[in-house]
Amino acid sequence: MTGNEPEGLLRVLIVYERPAADKVICHARCVSVGRSVFPGDLVLPMDTPPDAGGPPARVLRIHRQPYGEFTELTPGWSAVVELEGADLSWVRPDANLRVVPPVTGTDQVQGD
Repeated sequence: MTGNEPEGLLRVLIVYERPAADKVICHARCVSVGRSVFPGDLVLPMDTPPDAGGPPARVLRIHRQPYGEFTELTPGWSAVVELEGADLSWVRPDANLRVVPPVTGTDQVQGD
């Protein structure tokens, strides 16, 4: 993601449950202008500095009755969003989350 691309944004409306220490199920609305949110996207709180190094959460699933599974959450739509991550204490009602680019290159160990 470059600085010229629209940013993916989610607003948490309701936290339904925390079925495990590393999972949260919430209802969220995509409040982006021009960018959907997709399963597999990584999210952090909106006010987290880009270089803070905190662990992001990964969007596992997006779904809504009676529509079923979503392959993307388009701007203006809301749905149940399942998140997974090491520390999800920041996922609460009214939290604004932004999509962050995946970690690449030097931060990952590469095999020979």
